[in-house]
Formats: sequence, structure tokens, C-alpha cells
Amino acid sequence: MAIAVVTGASSGMGEEFCKRLDSYGLDCIWLIARRQDRLDEVASNLKTSTQVISLDLSDPDQIQILRQKIDEENPEISYLVNGAGFGKFGMSWELSPQLTRSMIDLNVNALVEITSICIPHMKRGSHIIEICSASSYIPLYDLNVYASSKAFVRHYCNGLRHELKSKGISVTEVSPGWVRTDFIDITLTENKVPERVFKSTVTKEDVVDKALKAANKGKARSVCGFKNRCIVAIASHFPNLAASIWASQFK
Repeated sequence: MAIAVVTGASSGMGEEFCKRLDSYGLDCIWLIARRQDRLDEVASNLKTSTQVISLDLSDPDQIQILRQKIDEENPEISYLVNGAGFGKFGMSWELSPQLTRSMIDLNVNALVEITSICIPHMKRGSHIIEICSASSYIPLYDLNVYASSKAFVRHYCNGLRHELKSKGISVTEVSPGWVRTDFIDITLTENKVPERVFKSTVTKEDVVDKALKAANKGKARSVCGFKNRCIVAIASHFPNLAASIWASQFK
């Protein structure tokens, strides 16, 4: 049974990946996120057979539930999309320890563990898509913990790609800039973040379309949007300059 495993499937890019993978002729799509009601709604709009799995992936004990399920059913995983994650603006020392731990647990620890759980069930030609961020290339003022967690994901992807090369399993890092999702609206409402920070955005549809094309071609990285590609290119060579430009938007 060939399946896709999608975390963060209840909304945003995770939901969009489910919609796109619906046309891939898979036997089943496993939708994983916390919100059961939203997962059920997303699943109801898919033609492919689905399994809805409501888990809080920031909780290590709940990840073991997924491990047990995969080991018991022993599916062939054709696509793994690690889309679960979240970010929060705020100076790193002002964020609560609980929030910081939850962010790192979900963005880093859960991603690594779920990837490790799935790899033994993947064959040559399978694809791993890890949702990273353009922020992983820049030390970010007021978004430091999130950006740092995504920097880990980027390095992890680079290493994992070499580890899996002989197995014929592709690993694609997806590093969009700001994506038009509820996150932007919520952030503008809750935080004192200048609206100009979000002046350049891309759609989740464009990000997912480009990401799947990149994964299917075995590409190492997918960055959606010309401006974002320029930002990543500059930040790769001049990270401190990029960090200064970013911080200046908050002045």
C-alpha cells in the first residue's frame, strides 16, 4: 500500500499538500495534526482514501503512537511531508520557557523523529519534503527562536540528503518566505509587528506546486518567488547584512 504522510495537514500548506497529493494515485493519505474537526473536514474533500490521526506532535509520547501505527501497518511511504510547525514573534528572552520548548519540540524534535520513523518504510524513488523557511538563512531580530529552529532543519536536510543518496530517497528543503496564511493575520493582531514586514508574500498554492515539482525531480531545495530566491542567495553569503536589513524594519 503506497501512502503519503502529511503532518500539519489541518490547515495552510499541509492542507494544500493533501489536496495536490490527492491526484497522485496513492492508496491512502495519512493526515496528521492536532485538530480532529479540521482534519475530518480536509479529509472529506479528498477522493483518495484517508486516515485521520489527531496527535499533538510536540508531545514525544504522542509521536510514539504514530511510530506504533506505522510499524504495525507497515505501509510503503511514497511521500513524507513534514509540515507541522509554528513560530512566534518576540525577543528570545521574553518568550515563555514553555512556548520556546514547544516551538523547538515541534519544529525540530518532532520533524527529526517522524522522519526517522518513516525512512525504514520508504523505498527507492520515495520523497521526503521538509518545510523549512527562508528565515533559516538569516539571524532574525524578534523571531530568533523560530528562525534558529528552521536553521537546524536546513542543516538536517543537507545531511540527510547525503545519508539517503545510496537508497534513492530524495530530500527536499522547502524554504518559502512569507506565505499568505492565517499566521500573518494573527501575528498582526497579536504582536506589535510592522505591517511592512509582510509586504512581500507568496500563496500556499504556489509554494506547494513548486515544492512537489522540485521533490519529484529530486531537487535539494525549493524557494518560491524571485524575491525570496534573491533574499536566500544574499543571506547565504552575507547573513549579518541580511539580519541588519531585517532588523531595520522594526525601527
